[in-house]
Amino acid sequence: MPQPKAMPLFGIEFEYLLIDSGGPQAGRIRDFTNLDFLELSALLADKPGLDDPELAAGDMGIRSGYWYLEGDERAHPDGSFSTLAVKGIEIRTPPRPGVEAALACLLDIETQLSQRLAAHGLGLAIAALNPRHARYDFDTPLNAFEHQLRAEDHEYDGSEIATLTFGPDINLSMPDWDFDQNLNAARKLNYYAPFIVPFSFNSPWYAGAPWHGWSRRTWMRCAHRPAVKLFVDPADFPVLARESTLVRPARLTREIGRIEFKAFDAMPSLELLGACCHLLMGLCLDETLPGRSEHADVDLYRIAAVKGFEEAEVAHGARRTLAAAQQALAQAGDPVSAKTLAPLENTLASHTLPAHALLASGRMYQPGGLAQRESNYS
Repeated sequence: MPQPKAMPLFGIEFEYLLIDSGGPQAGRIRDFTNLDFLELSALLADKPGLDDPELAAGDMGIRSGYWYLEGDERAHPDGSFSTLAVKGIEIRTPPRPGVEAALACLLDIETQLSQRLAAHGLGLAIAALNPRHARYDFDTPLNAFEHQLRAEDHEYDGSEIATLTFGPDINLSMPDWDFDQNLNAARKLNYYAPFIVPFSFNSPWYAGAPWHGWSRRTWMRCAHRPAVKLFVDPADFPVLARESTLVRPARLTREIGRIEFKAFDAMPSLELLGACCHLLMGLCLDETLPGRSEHADVDLYRIAAVKGFEEAEVAHGARRTLAAAQQALAQAGDPVSAKTLAPLENTLASHTLPAHALLASGRMYQPGGLAQRESNYS
């Protein structure tokens, strides 16, 4: 029997919509139009993970601990932090050995966060796209400093889209891999992303009405936001950036070698999230798939966003990718992880996406967090 490879490290960032949990407007979506950043951040300031050295705090210093408000960061004309146009809240786990440990950590943090929010009349909800708005407009208009910052820093590219969209960032690192192995895996994930993201499609609503496809989030996002990032030593970044557009300078030493996959829609269940984490691990371990890319195939993403697995090219690519990941996990001595991909096989066979269930429910989001839906996501 082949020996298992070194246990990969996983960290998960998951974005949630906020809603009123009770009162006369129970279920009302709370966002940048009706949330006060300073008031809400004060309610959530006492939180776990503030002293965790494995997590970066972000440029403006507002991303700290295991949860934080997420949205569009605004600055004063002198460059100091002004406010945040709140889109929702994000949980992030520290790196954990293996998928199951990361998922357990995510659920533990989610439970603590849900209890805190409930005490203030708020609750979590899952949606891949804010279903209320057709667009996010800057209020107030960008000042000169902000215009310059966003022109120079590509992390702000598509911020008007990111402020409406929700998804998991799945972070994995292989402890014994070098840069070439990491870059090879990142390029592979970038190439095959349009085939695997339909497993998560969960945004069939747009601007208060049903959209004509299954992932308005993917359709909007794919031309503006990266699907994959690879974090490297800042000292090596100037040279490596000439080799790949996927690399980013690590903010912490622990981040070096981390691959971040950002293209999935926010998923309605822990089962689906876990399956997709194992799928990414299998694709990184695979040595048979030939595709590699540095840039997004926008046309293919948008075909997938509208048609899902009804499109033959997308279904064929997903089937091939899923089989390769299953084989790689089994060959690595991890048959249990290979079996966790079974729900994805069922989705592919039935062409039934999470968006189908959401649309059929008549709801524009799933109330509650992942703990309420640990299985049966289809």
